[in-house]
Amino acid sequence: MIYSMTGYANKNLQLNGTTLQLEIKSVNHKFADITIKTNDSLKALETTIRNIIIQEINRGKVDFKCFVKETQNEIPQLELNQKVLEKYLSILQEVNTICGNSTHTSPIELLKLPGVINNNQELEAESIQLELIDAIKKLLFSFKETQSSEGSKIQTMIEDRLIQISEIIKDAIEIVEISINEYKDKLKTRLIEAIGDSAISDSRLQQEFAFFCQKSDINEEIDRLTAHINEVQQLLKKGGYIGKRLDFICQEMNREANTFGSKSISIAATQKAVNLKVLIEQIREQVQNIM
Repeated sequence: MIYSMTGYANKNLQLNGTTLQLEIKSVNHKFADITIKTNDSLKALETTIRNIIIQEINRGKVDFKCFVKETQNEIPQLELNQKVLEKYLSILQEVNTICGNSTHTSPIELLKLPGVINNNQELEAESIQLELIDAIKKLLFSFKETQSSEGSKIQTMIEDRLIQISEIIKDAIEIVEISINEYKDKLKTRLIEAIGDSAISDSRLQQEFAFFCQKSDINEEIDRLTAHINEVQQLLKKGGYIGKRLDFICQEMNREANTFGSKSISIAATQKAVNLKVLIEQIREQVQNIM
């Protein structure tokens, strides 16, 4: 089983009459980049939440959110903290006395000061920690399922491209063999036209022909491409976090395809090399999204 770096999951959690909305989503990234946004009362748990997520996700840009879900039927339980307000007013009066002027502060500005308004719906991090952690673990399970589902689609696409690459390799071998035989006949004809039938020798013909075969030999490239295909298939079968290894193999496959293209001795062989590079690039694009 392989995992895509793309995934999404959400979950609602009821705690002490308050609904918490949990959400996690991710896209591809070279490393693990985790952003956590929570309700102010849960800031103390962000490090714990991060540690839980990093145990399940080793690559990807991950956004996790946890907020109080407000509904039309719920009325915030707000209360004025009179003692805190009186303390602010006392400090304000002292400031006016020291400065020798009268500073006017509107009621709206006073209500914005920390602690003046108590929200009874706010949650205490310590009291809900165990329940929240359990909910996050269940959320991650659903999240990993979406990543696995997307990974399965990517695996199918890669396997299909590998089959096409194998078919191109078989065709390329036949094309090169035909091209070499055709070249041998053309070489003999050109040598006869240039120096005459009586002057040409089998050793001269064999020498020129051997030089040509050496320049157009693609056996090493074919062997390496075949080995890379087998390794990719084994990695897909093994599963796990294989994205980085697959990306490296794609780079090697592309290098072999380039070398094969540079040795092309016919238009048909050149076209096969182009098709190879297109398929390898398609695989690499998908590999970028694998953990």
